Amino acid sequence: MLVGAEHPLRRELHQELHARPSLYFDGDTDVWHVAIVSENAAPPIPSELLELDDVAITGQGSHGIGKCGDGRLKWEAHTEFVTLTYVSPASIDQPTALPKPFYDCIRFVEGKVIAAVRVPVRDEKEAPRPKPGVDYVASKVGGGDAEVYSSFRLDDDGFVEFRVYNRNLNAYRTGRMVRRLLEIETYRMMALLGMPVARETVKQLSDFDRRLTVLIEHMQSEIKVDKALLSEVTKLSSDVLKLTAKAKQRFGATKAYAEIVASRMIELREERVEDRQRICTFIDRRFQPAVRFVHATERRLSEVGERVSLAGDLLRTTVQVQLEDQNASLLSSMEERARVQVHIQQAVEGFSVIAITYYAISLTKVCLEAAGELGFDVHLAKAGLLFTVPVAVFAIWAGIRHVRKGIAAHSAS
Repeated sequence: MLVGAEHPLRRELHQELHARPSLYFDGDTDVWHVAIVSENAAPPIPSELLELDDVAITGQGSHGIGKCGDGRLKWEAHTEFVTLTYVSPASIDQPTALPKPFYDCIRFVEGKVIAAVRVPVRDEKEAPRPKPGVDYVASKVGGGDAEVYSSFRLDDDGFVEFRVYNRNLNAYRTGRMVRRLLEIETYRMMALLGMPVARETVKQLSDFDRRLTVLIEHMQSEIKVDKALLSEVTKLSSDVLKLTAKAKQRFGATKAYAEIVASRMIELREERVEDRQRICTFIDRRFQPAVRFVHATERRLSEVGERVSLAGDLLRTTVQVQLEDQNASLLSSMEERARVQVHIQQAVEGFSVIAITYYAISLTKVCLEAAGELGFDVHLAKAGLLFTVPVAVFAIWAGIRHVRKGIAAHSAS
């Protein structure tokens, strides 16, 4: 019994080691294999496959093996595609005819065939090799325990053929060796799905380069940034992001599939067959340029994205500088207006002192005249009005100044 609680995903993750059982066989055998893709994801496993005889499934039915006609059928659901592999005793009458049970199973699966391989496995002592001069490549595999021949051409049924001549492989090694050959062809074709995307991307990148060059030239020639330039940079940036989101996934898949192909070719442990080009050399010389083209397109897409981002940053910096200049001009004009306003306010304050003094002296004079009418002697007081005017002016000016300082201090706090 385990100590402590078991992680809820432990058993599911552990069973991944046994998720894709292999087919083992010996003697003369025909192996048929197809990989089927659909638009967005791997096609669903049809229920008809789960109803075969002697079915053993893993991964909740996404992988399994069952008896189908005179042979056995194996299916595997991958991320983007489904593979069907059919193993049956070697056909003598019609060695290249597609078995009907396998054909019926292919029809059950939705989608399109992206890879189709036929592998006749024969005893090297009984089966003749292709004649010299025929367009075949060949390698000794498994440390020289078998030989594999292929022309890498499609036959009338659309299958690529790998002829395996078994010298000293047992059932388990034969099954694993055939599986490597099937995976090489399947993953090679899946990797090449990035080629059309790369070609279309290159066309759009040329247009992006042209638009970006026009934008940069316009930015260099214009003093101020207008709205049309901002709109064009935004449009270009969104187009690049859209293309990147569309192409990056396909480019990443191409890289992953190409790495699997390279790994499987190493596992073949090839040796040279006299007067024949090695299989992996043939594949590498014709497959790797396509993969490198996809990788180069991915790098160019990233570089264009970086250039557009830099252009956007430069444009934003230019706009920021323009805004700062506008703000500086605005502040200067506000400062000038404030200075004029202060002068006006000071002038008004001066006029206010004069006006208040005038009204204060006038009010005092009226009071003295009224007192004179009542019989008081006010002649001396009237004479003193002349001397009270400067005192009144100073007192009123000091009072207004004190009030203005109090208002300014309150506003600052």
